[in-house]
Amino acid sequence: MNTGSYKGIRVAALALIMTVTAAFNPRPFAQEDEGVNIIVIDPGHGGKDPGNLGTGRYRDREKDVSYDVSLLVKQYIEQYLPDTKAILTRNDNEFVELYQRTVFANRANADLFISIHCNANDSKAAYGTESFVLGMGERDQRLNKTAQLENAARLLEDNWESNYEKLDASNPAAVIALRAYQDAFLEQSISIADEIQNQFQNRVKRRNRGVKQQPLAVLRGSTMPAVLVELGFLTNPGEEDFLQSARGKELLASAIYRAVKSYKLKRESRDAILREESVFDEVLDEVVQTPSEAPKSAPEEATKSEVVDKVELAPAPINSIYYSVQIAVSRNDLPLLPENFMGLTDVYRTDVYGLYKYYYGKVASFKEAEALKATAREHYPDAYVVAFDGSQKIDVKEAKKIAP
Repeated sequence: MNTGSYKGIRVAALALIMTVTAAFNPRPFAQEDEGVNIIVIDPGHGGKDPGNLGTGRYRDREKDVSYDVSLLVKQYIEQYLPDTKAILTRNDNEFVELYQRTVFANRANADLFISIHCNANDSKAAYGTESFVLGMGERDQRLNKTAQLENAARLLEDNWESNYEKLDASNPAAVIALRAYQDAFLEQSISIADEIQNQFQNRVKRRNRGVKQQPLAVLRGSTMPAVLVELGFLTNPGEEDFLQSARGKELLASAIYRAVKSYKLKRESRDAILREESVFDEVLDEVVQTPSEAPKSAPEEATKSEVVDKVELAPAPINSIYYSVQIAVSRNDLPLLPENFMGLTDVYRTDVYGLYKYYYGKVASFKEAEALKATAREHYPDAYVVAFDGSQKIDVKEAKKIAP
């Protein structure tokens, strides 16, 4: 048998398996153990790679600020979540190649990977925090300054070209396989990124620049939910003062800790599959103790609501509470035709950060929803009931109090 042909068949088969498993599964690559027990924290840059230099008014560079905040996050997790192990990818001023950071996380069997950085911009006026999850296209990298800056660190590595093989866009099987693999953890990556951004905005009063997708090399090889966090702009004098201060580092680190705890609680609670709301109320009782001059916190917001495609949604029941059955999550925008959903009719979708969620049916009572779920599970074994109040997804338990 021709070796090349055999390899091509294997790649195509892998792509098919991954696509079917990940692109049309509400919980792709889910395992029985849904715990968040090992968290790898990656302080950006280090050693001969200083990261961005800021305004030049401080001796410490991005590598120093990112390490200080990462170390605090590790300490907070170990102190307040004693059943959770936190590991740093580097010690103090150590240089670690980008691709080795996710290799480290994979070998540690991590459940979450957080890479911590500081931003830079040609304009000194740019400010605020933002978080990134893995994106697909190299073409987008040319349009985004963050991807350019963070990926540039690989040029400092020995034999860097062999460490970052370029995706062969002419090989459909390879593209499909990579995209399906990214889809497997995209929803969870967006979830932790959104938690972090909400904490930065509501608890530390930082400008929220949102959650974005970019082809960041440091996230590319991760086999777990992964996010790159930009704490703020060292090139903005005011924000640099905050980032360089012990107080600023404590507040940002405690915000990341609280986001991790919220994410962990959602993943590990017995009915996590039914709960989409944030659990900030539970977290507030065990907030990291910081000096009394901390900014007064605003009421926590629930996790970002999903915007429903109203063109494809039937009118809601009179009391505005209704149930559906989530059957699939995919990056693919599929025509809402029965043949695309195992013959199921009344399928609609929502779009969150470019990730499509597909729902079956729309009924006014939980009892009816359970009947829908039984039908859906004939084709989608992991289908489950969700609840909406108008266009906003809500906790099923809360919905049942109004519409049992």
